Amino acid sequence: MKWIEASIYTTTNGIEIINGALMQLGINDAVIEDASVFQDFLDNDTLNWDYYDEELAKMKDCESCIKVYFADNNQGNEKLEEVYNIVDNFKNEKHSEIDFGRLEVVLRNLDDEDWANNWKQFFKPFIVSDRIVIKPSWEEYKESIDGKIVLEIDPGMSFGTGQHFTTRLCIEQIEKNLKGDMEVLDMGCGSGILSIASILLGAKSAVGVDIDENAVRIAKENAAINNIYDDKFTVHCGNVTDDKMLQDKIGYNKYDMIAVNIIADIIIGMSSTFPKFLKKGGIVVASGIIKKYLQNIIDNFEGLGFEIKEVNEKEDWVSVTAVKNF
Repeated sequence: MKWIEASIYTTTNGIEIINGALMQLGINDAVIEDASVFQDFLDNDTLNWDYYDEELAKMKDCESCIKVYFADNNQGNEKLEEVYNIVDNFKNEKHSEIDFGRLEVVLRNLDDEDWANNWKQFFKPFIVSDRIVIKPSWEEYKESIDGKIVLEIDPGMSFGTGQHFTTRLCIEQIEKNLKGDMEVLDMGCGSGILSIASILLGAKSAVGVDIDENAVRIAKENAAINNIYDDKFTVHCGNVTDDKMLQDKIGYNKYDMIAVNIIADIIIGMSSTFPKFLKKGGIVVASGIIKKYLQNIIDNFEGLGFEIKEVNEKEDWVSVTAVKNF
């Protein structure tokens, strides 16, 4: 089979937003290349290695890029047209205040080959918080663990590995606020990384929800890698914002914490459900937010009756921790 590789060139800040837009269209097989994430990996003085492939050095100077793949047929070309529409939308005046870089789509034809696994060479073990080390399932972690919890993950190309600032911000706040026997709701769970981290840190259980069926499968697989099964982790597929039956399955007024790591617009869109699911005194940890949209999130949460407990930032990204006191 022939394939089309579409490379969308953007900026570090643009990656998360564009990837979120692609996932809303059901375009999930994305490979992300970003120099800032790789440089952060190289600068991490808590990790040691004997060598790394010289090809990896090229990542230090690469332009931020999202690569998506389509079969070279009518269906694939229809999806490719949707990619062009997304890029055009981000070029318009509405988004002009955000630096998306050149926003150019470059195409390349590929034969049937193992391109789907090429991204794995860039994902190595790393420390994400005071207590959590994340490692891919295909790598060994030989460092002295020193009391840290090792979280194994095989994210697939589409989902978070924990290396992005937004995921780190989220995990740091989960670690800070989680107490034993808490029940956690992971909204937009993706690879399941936040649910798994919560359980490994002592949560009684976690429930994940995602609009993507592939996410449900991958999240369950990643949980099993970490010896977490259905008695502690449940995943639902659907749109939690307007699916009443899904909301009923998730359950009302039962969660101590909601973790959500998505772009600001989607957080605001689903936020009306947060008070339904949380107990009084429950916490929302929200990340995936560009700094310029922080006030929008704060206004939205306060409008729902939440008290803002803490705001944290890394680079141009922020997380908001809020409490339901009603």
